[in-house]
Amino acid sequence: MKYYINVKKKLAHMANLKDHKLVKVCNDHASRLSVNKFLIAYSGGMDSSVLLDCFFQLSHIIPIKIRSIHVNHGLSNEADLFETHCRKVCKEYGIKHVTKKLNLKITSNIEEQCRKARYKELCENCQDDEVIITAHHEEDQIETFFLRVIRGSGVRGLSCMKETTLYNDSLLARPFLQTQKEEIKKYSEDNSIKYIEDITNNNNKYDRNFLRNELIPLLKSRWPSVNKNIINNILVHDIQSAYTTDTVNDVLPSFLGSSNNELLIEHLLDKPFHLKVIVLHEWVYLESKILLNLKHIREIIKILNTDNDSNPLFAFGNIKIRKIRNILSLSLNKS
Repeated sequence: MKYYINVKKKLAHMANLKDHKLVKVCNDHASRLSVNKFLIAYSGGMDSSVLLDCFFQLSHIIPIKIRSIHVNHGLSNEADLFETHCRKVCKEYGIKHVTKKLNLKITSNIEEQCRKARYKELCENCQDDEVIITAHHEEDQIETFFLRVIRGSGVRGLSCMKETTLYNDSLLARPFLQTQKEEIKKYSEDNSIKYIEDITNNNNKYDRNFLRNELIPLLKSRWPSVNKNIINNILVHDIQSAYTTDTVNDVLPSFLGSSNNELLIEHLLDKPFHLKVIVLHEWVYLESKILLNLKHIREIIKILNTDNDSNPLFAFGNIKIRKIRNILSLSLNKS
């Protein structure tokens, strides 16, 4: 574990840091948002430590208020060390800080369950006049792309993370999303940012770690420009996703029943396969924010062709879709 910073020393050379590229990146991002209060997601690792420092510097340059939050998943032997480190660093900075401990009892799909629980805590602790700030960077985006390819995501899924996202009614921002990991590492070294190395990042039983430690370095050894090409591919998918959304918004009302959670089966039944896929995919996403893959949608299409009396059910995540006579009805489970 590395010891935390001496903020007094850092303040002495703040005049130099105010012009640093990453501080400018945070400044540009903050200026595009309609608030001046930010909740920094602070894990204690390098990325979030640099993010916290940049916003600390920024708070002495422009009139913003920041506080931080650490989510302790409690899944590693070092979890409490991270919690203590984050609390001490924020005390040195003079930043208001809160820690939330999770009581997770999960044995499968650990990464996804932790992610959902973490974001739930972030949103529940974000005040109405705040924006959540996370340290996701370009390498995270690349990893997300590969994970979604492997899981069979469609165009919308492959457009990956956005710089700003509305999540559970809270606005979440990612200023570093177009920033390379090497820039974050250089800032950390140049400015003596202290952080904790998470030894679980070396455990390749987790999908993201396997991609980061094994697959992506192998791809880079063969194709050095793979990051640039993947980022361009993500942009292409984002453009296609935006076009699809605009198009579906024009045609979707003609398929809706008496409410937005109902589709008229007779209006959809004779449509070409690709239109069924797009309409069903976007309908489910708009109502639930859940991204279905093609396998899921094929299952729903089968429901369209069943007998009226069979009342079949499709369930995934927190959604259920039933066929009730000539209506396809979507309901959400509250969790």
